Amino acid sequence: MAEGFIQSSFGSNHMENIGGEYFNNLLRRSFFQDVEKDDDGNIVCCKMHDLMHDLARFVAGTECSIVQVDNAESIENKSRCLSLECGYSWKVRTFPKALKKVNHLRTLLLLEGESFSIPRNHFVHFTCLRVLDLSKANVTKELLVSIGKLKQLRYLDLSYTEIAALPESICSLPHLQTLRLLWCYNLAELPRDMSKMTSLRHLEIDGYNYKLTHMPANMGELKFLQTLPIFIIGKDRGCGIKELQDLNLRGSLIIRNLENVMCRADAQEANLKEKPNLQKLHFSWGSWGQDIDLKLAGNVEETLEGLQPHPNLKRLEVEGYVGVRFPIWMSSSLLSNLVEISLFNCRRCEQLPQLGQLPLLKVLEIVGMHAVKSIGNHFYGDNVAEGFPSLEELRLEDMPNLEEWSGFNGREVLPCLNRLSVFRCPKLTTLPCLQSLKELTLTDSNEMLLGSVANLTSLSYSMIENFKELRSLSGGLFPNHTRLLTLDIRRCPKLESVSGELGNLAALESLKFWRCPKLESVSGELGNLAALESLKFWRCPKLESVSGELGNLAALESLKFWRCPKLESVSGELGNLAALESLC
Repeated sequence: MAEGFIQSSFGSNHMENIGGEYFNNLLRRSFFQDVEKDDDGNIVCCKMHDLMHDLARFVAGTECSIVQVDNAESIENKSRCLSLECGYSWKVRTFPKALKKVNHLRTLLLLEGESFSIPRNHFVHFTCLRVLDLSKANVTKELLVSIGKLKQLRYLDLSYTEIAALPESICSLPHLQTLRLLWCYNLAELPRDMSKMTSLRHLEIDGYNYKLTHMPANMGELKFLQTLPIFIIGKDRGCGIKELQDLNLRGSLIIRNLENVMCRADAQEANLKEKPNLQKLHFSWGSWGQDIDLKLAGNVEETLEGLQPHPNLKRLEVEGYVGVRFPIWMSSSLLSNLVEISLFNCRRCEQLPQLGQLPLLKVLEIVGMHAVKSIGNHFYGDNVAEGFPSLEELRLEDMPNLEEWSGFNGREVLPCLNRLSVFRCPKLTTLPCLQSLKELTLTDSNEMLLGSVANLTSLSYSMIENFKELRSLSGGLFPNHTRLLTLDIRRCPKLESVSGELGNLAALESLKFWRCPKLESVSGELGNLAALESLKFWRCPKLESVSGELGNLAALESLKFWRCPKLESVSGELGNLAALESLC
């Protein structure tokens, strides 16, 4: 009777919500400290207050123990909860034999340490065990077979182990609710009869374990399943996307092998529109960045159209999509809660989706969209006076044909943009007016793009990296950058000199030159940089002189030259640098 009540309670969303309310109440009453939350406000880590921890240990007495492996003989036979402290050693530890005497153990945890070697039948007599944490242990398939006899087990953690497959005996655990398989990168197969694990609520698998190529059949029968980080669509019966239909999933979900979905009707069977608790979705066609064979795939545009999520969704990622247009729902107010969007390797799309009217969008990544030639009015929203009202971070990468990026009808755009990164956009020559921009990273792109930096006068951080044809920093690159705090010049193979560019940077605190093999001299009123605290040159083998009244740099704390063998002169009165702490 009691056991049936426990099982029904664990299977009830109502009871889980009540538990959450009690937990939040404990937080408010300071029962816990060092509470960490994710971007969605969900608690990911917390620690019991020291006083409460001491009280809990006193009340628990000898029933709850933390024992060093080397002192395992002192384990009390009546222990119910046992944590083994492994310690760190070069050798693999063996489970203590004294554990066999603890017949009523309910919880067994391995704390941080090295790998354990566990005899294959070590757990068969733990008939009362509810919680078993074997993460980082030396787990064999034979050992897992014996775990299948622990009929009362509710929680099993096999994370960080080297298992390649789980035995079918795992499916005979009738009360198992949580199975953790994080960072099990050798895992290539889940049990065939996993659909029989009807009490399972949380199946935690690393979302990017590419050795796992398919899911077991009939996963849709796991009606209580809430956590499923990844679902890999197969072609066999019971392995299709329809298996997601009735699952009330929470958190994040990666859906891979979408090329196996033939049409919109099939995609709609996933019923994503009715999953309000999903916070993040990742749609993926193909694997490891390889394009799919269009002849073998269905209508990919209809497929993505049919995957419309619930309006509560906050993060969306689309990878390997080979359609030429994006669905209307991606640009509409139906997804007004979206905070982040990432588009990876959607190589055939010629136009970016119309995302400017998403009111809460803060982060946007666009990577590998090879067919896009321009960014303009459509991107911001044709009838929107001020597109992207909340966007703070934008990344453009690997867009070889992008030639033009204009504002909205010639006006200022992206009013809240703080951080911009442009990588490998060789044809892009200008940036729009971005008056709020604070951080700018330009990498491996057209040298003419640097001409736009002069207009970005709110910058506090700028990195210029891997400009293969850049020979000199001169000609008004930083004329009015009175707020710039950090300037980082990296991997510019033809850069020879820096002159007349640095004297106006009155607020500059850090200046670095990194891997500039032809840089010979740096001058240009360096002495005017009254706020400069750090000046570094790293792997500049032809650097011969650094001049500009360095003795005036009253705030300079660190001056470093590393692998600059030709440096002959550092002019200025370095002896006057009272703040200098490091010179090498």
